[in-house]
Amino acid sequence: MPRPSIKHERREDILKAYERCIALYGLEGATQKRIAEEAGIARPLLRHHVGNNEELLREVVKRYTDRCRTSMQELAAYPFSGEDELLALLFLDNSDMTSPTDTMIATNLIVIAQTHDYTKELMTSWFDDVQLSFEKVLSALYQNAKKDMISIIASGLIGIYFNHDALFPIKKNDKDFQQRSYQAAKQLLLSLQTQGEV
Repeated sequence: MPRPSIKHERREDILKAYERCIALYGLEGATQKRIAEEAGIARPLLRHHVGNNEELLREVVKRYTDRCRTSMQELAAYPFSGEDELLALLFLDNSDMTSPTDTMIATNLIVIAQTHDYTKELMTSWFDDVQLSFEKVLSALYQNAKKDMISIIASGLIGIYFNHDALFPIKKNDKDFQQRSYQAAKQLLLSLQTQGEV
């Protein structure tokens, strides 16, 4: 009886290794040598299991954007009891929302998207999903707010969240930083509260 193929498992190991290398060394520093070492395999097996550099990059972009899309769909579907629960998730306990590795991958993919059309297309679609997810959450919390205001406040909230997320690896023990991010976002949301009262 033939042995079951381990190609899928190897492929996953390689792609995870590539993601870790991107987070540690950036896209240019994520060489095949480093990826192979991180995955614990011989370098020629990279091409056998995944492909060339372009195929590796495309797979990682797709993995990252698929992972984020799922996270955003979960956020949009979550029945938040109020703004404090949403803000606590985003700024006080964001361990479930993202990871330092994902933050570094996103940063590198945004840079490469300027010159790489496939990455630009998927990253643009990813960001559109983020915007729509935040708008859905805010629309559920502030049902009397106007749609254009929801969109504007969602964009501001995303900006604060991304800044907080990008700095989190070096500021994770800085409770003042987390609290300031939380309060800045809360101030934005106040405009939606008052709009509903008019």
